[in-house]
Amino acid sequence: MIKVLILYYLSLKSTHGYEIQKFIQINHLDSWTKIQSGSIYYALAKLEKEGLIRLIREEGKGSKARKIYEITSKGLEELKVLVRKELAASIGEVGSDKFILYPLLTVTDEKEIQDILNIHIAQLEEKKTDTEHWKNIKLNDSSLEVERISFEMMLSSLDYQIQWHQALLSQLDQCTANSREIAKLITTYDFSTLQPVDRDDITDLESLKKQILKP
Repeated sequence: MIKVLILYYLSLKSTHGYEIQKFIQINHLDSWTKIQSGSIYYALAKLEKEGLIRLIREEGKGSKARKIYEITSKGLEELKVLVRKELAASIGEVGSDKFILYPLLTVTDEKEIQDILNIHIAQLEEKKTDTEHWKNIKLNDSSLEVERISFEMMLSSLDYQIQWHQALLSQLDQCTANSREIAKLITTYDFSTLQPVDRDDITDLESLKKQILKP
């Protein structure tokens, strides 16, 4: 997910790794999706090597020097591919990368998003039907409790995945509007200017949006 976040950020403006790191921290994304801030600089170097971003200048000197990157046309295409891929991916665990995907929805076309989500929902429903079928075949009066719970967990997970994608589909307009607000915030505000504070006191994105984007 770090790759898509960096490409998304640089698709909105050219900047350095420290600002992206601060954006991740203020949103608690490093906890939510297990993204480590230190991995940003490794990812930037890798993305540059792949030709998805390019270094345009350096600001400052010595240890405080900051490398300013911009996204390339190849990077923009890769960003669209990655967003489509994430939209079609299953939600596999607590803290799934997909839970923070909806703010990036303006990257691709709304009709395409709807098509991807409808196909994925149909796949999940088919998988649920198959799982229920195998549950009926496999379980009987002599089945172990752990086997019963395993099937219930699988079915419950599929139910919630279907509900999540249906909710995203039904609220796509609102999610897209939220995505535009976040994009505007990123282009308007330099997150690297935030002073280091205790983690529990970090201002959340909604509070910052109210301060910066208020009429």
